[in-house]
Amino acid sequence: MLNLRRSRTFRYDLREILTQFEVNETVAGSILASIVAKGSRVSIESAKAFVREQVKMGAYPSEASEEICSLLDRWSTFR
Repeated sequence: MLNLRRSRTFRYDLREILTQFEVNETVAGSILASIVAKGSRVSIESAKAFVREQVKMGAYPSEASEEICSLLDRWSTFR
């Protein structure tokens, strides 16, 4: 599960990654919300699967996917 005790920091870091790879702002908002929802409600693995699926759809490059997955790993918590 995603540790959302400091959710603003996580969202900021995620938005920075999306901005760095020049993801369209309207697409970035929905991707950010989906990643947070899947990571906090379902599992980290489903959030990573969603991130990889978006790469296949062409939303952002695979380098962004690697950074987002790394960020998810850093913010995950075991319950």
